Amino acid sequence: MKRLIGLPVILHGEQVGSIIRGVVSQDGRRLRGLVLRDGLRISRWLDADSIEMLGRLAVISRQKPSRMPKNAAYRLFRVTDADGLRVGVVTDVMLDENTLRVTALEISSGPLDDLLNGRFFATAFDVKSSGATGHVTIPCRQN
Repeated sequence: MKRLIGLPVILHGEQVGSIIRGVVSQDGRRLRGLVLRDGLRISRWLDADSIEMLGRLAVISRQKPSRMPKNAAYRLFRVTDADGLRVGVVTDVMLDENTLRVTALEISSGPLDDLLNGRFFATAFDVKSSGATGHVTIPCRQN
């Protein structure tokens, strides 16, 4: 989802804004929408149902961006394993471009672990929502 940041959003051949960030659903399984900015104007919301195509160079929209919903600040954050041990934080979300479903979460265990072992991807996960963040639980990790 990080590669979407900065991409233009096109509606009927005209740019209506640039992507600031993506927001996933409360269960972490699907893209809920995109937060856009157009110059100095306030942030706008593009619902996932309004997205016609996620491209490499632009996002094509079916409808004009609308007002931001109240819970658009939602994000996935802390990650623990099934035993309750802290694993790290969610740094990115991998999306299927056609269905807008989440295929994997990129997880960082910290700067040093990222350098030594790299970040890893979790395809099996569960999300518990609490306010503006989602707590991710993954099965016990094998080293």
